[in-house]
Amino acid sequence: MRKNYETILCGEKVVLVPYRPEHVEKYHQWMKCPFLLEMTGSEPLSYEEEVQMQKSWRDDDKKCTFILLSKELCSNFLTVGEKCYTSFIDDSFITKSLDAMIGDVNLFLSEDEEDDESDSGRYCEIMDLKHKQAELDIMVAEEQFRGKGIGKEAVCIMMMYGAMELGIRKFVVKIKEDNTRSRLLFQSLGFKESNYAACFKEYEYVFQRDTAADAATALREKCKSFQQAITIKIR
Repeated sequence: MRKNYETILCGEKVVLVPYRPEHVEKYHQWMKCPFLLEMTGSEPLSYEEEVQMQKSWRDDDKKCTFILLSKELCSNFLTVGEKCYTSFIDDSFITKSLDAMIGDVNLFLSEDEEDDESDSGRYCEIMDLKHKQAELDIMVAEEQFRGKGIGKEAVCIMMMYGAMELGIRKFVVKIKEDNTRSRLLFQSLGFKESNYAACFKEYEYVFQRDTAADAATALREKCKSFQQAITIKIR
């Protein structure tokens, strides 16, 4: 989506940057891996198809994508001392930080199917938007960065962004039954099992609150072990 195309979210261990054309080549290499294809439920694409997908996702206001960077690997370009820049950073950071790419995180937005007309109308009057839900997925593609808390921090940052900036009150994840680590991660954040699809060997988990503001409040408690991400704008 265009809304996050100039936004960087800087955490303790991970930095979220918008998915740009410069990222496509490495992303395409990741998606040649059978394990990653299986875990993400993806189909292999040609490089040209990946290029077109990046463009279409950039222009689709229902898809919010960030590339994950190891903060350790890009800190020379992003920090002053131990702290992230707090306002703006030059566009050249995207190119300089390509070697720090370790994965991605996505939100696929839709209107909450559980809304009734009266409740949605009342919420629209107050907040000028309807209750929103989003399917969330995350991929830590570089194996050496798994099991270090990076995925959990990235999920916390993405969910807070979704609740506070995109008005999302309900998050859904779909996880393969043998991906125990991912299932435990989302359970630790308050997600509850809502469905199991035997044909896909896949669990569905849901995190939901009455409003996006309530979701943000609950997330602050669940993610309190991490500092609040710093928002940096690209110029």
